[in-house]
Amino acid sequence: MNHGTAQIALRPFRADDAETVVAWFRTPEDALAVAGTGAPWPYRAADLVAASTGDDRRPLTVTPVDDPDDVVGHVAVVRVTPTTGRLARIVLAPRLRGRGHSGELVALAVAEARALGLTELALFVVPGNTPALRAYAAAGFVRAAPDREHPEYVRLVRQVA
Repeated sequence: MNHGTAQIALRPFRADDAETVVAWFRTPEDALAVAGTGAPWPYRAADLVAASTGDDRRPLTVTPVDDPDDVVGHVAVVRVTPTTGRLARIVLAPRLRGRGHSGELVALAVAEARALGLTELALFVVPGNTPALRAYAAAGFVRAAPDREHPEYVRLVRQVA
């Protein structure tokens, strides 16, 4: 990755992006890591579209800076209260993993949350997903008390402002 130069960008999610994203889920564990314990298997494009619908959600597609039609990831910013939110369904295309793009993706999602007026973000990680836990810690997220509704996940939080 070329540090200091943006490599990826976010744009609004389009329903036709979903086929590309769900093609990266080759096993139930892949879907679990991104969509959570409630994710059906197989996880289909219609499932991602349904999970991306709602006034409280801003689903975003990750693309290379120079090609907004090349779908290389997904993230959703979900408003929980007027000032708090969470990041959900965070995933990068397999070809981008392990190349330093996760930090850039999280930074872009945090900026999106800030633009929405959110001051605190949380996210949930499947226990044992060490690469994700490392990436989120590097992006300023810290472990927090488990969520009452989703105690099966590691809950991480950070201030946005």
